[in-house]
Amino acid sequence: MKKPLTNKQSKVLEVLKTYVVTAGESPTLDQVRTELGVKSMRTVTQYLDTLESKGYIMRRKNEKRNIEIIGANSAGLSTMTVSVPVIASVGCDDLSVFAQEEHDEYIEVDKELVDNSGDIVAVRASGDSMIDAGINSGDYILVQFTENVKNGDRVAAIIDDMITVKRLERRPGANGQAGVTILYPESKDPKYKPIVLRENFRITGKVLCVIPRLTMEVTEVVPLRENEQDYY
Repeated sequence: MKKPLTNKQSKVLEVLKTYVVTAGESPTLDQVRTELGVKSMRTVTQYLDTLESKGYIMRRKNEKRNIEIIGANSAGLSTMTVSVPVIASVGCDDLSVFAQEEHDEYIEVDKELVDNSGDIVAVRASGDSMIDAGINSGDYILVQFTENVKNGDRVAAIIDDMITVKRLERRPGANGQAGVTILYPESKDPKYKPIVLRENFRITGKVLCVIPRLTMEVTEVVPLRENEQDYY
């Protein structure tokens, strides 16, 4: 699993991919600088250092055009991975995290995980109420946007503008009464209780898989010049 990219780092990677597809060869450092629209060569090397350390590119020594995009072929630059945006964290303890789409980070995932799955996002787990399902605080959860879910599925639900991940159960009502939806935590800790809902909630997605949290924090490159700040 590659380390996630910030939005700016992902844009730099896309610049490299576009150049290779268009020109049929990797760019020189000066051409990368031109494509990014920055003045400092150090800015370029910092970004390339970051992309290489995270496993997205490889640079060959003593060659002018030495940037190789890992997992891509030169014919069409097809890759075995796709970039998935990371949105705001989801509460796996309580509903304390707002469901705001803040795409400040991307992760690369295997195409086989997301092919034919529709719209996919990644969210970062917060809390331990789903720990027995293998979801730990800080893990990435791949979620498919869909309302087509069934009992037993792990789902992402929005309740009063907040989002949580739990195991779903729908129970029909009796004697003409409306049914209820129950969102179950998956933890032996008794402090975590099921959430019983009848209205004012929405099931927005189904959990596809969990990607364990990374041991290294994502970092940004510090801007060097005022007119280059759009790339940080």
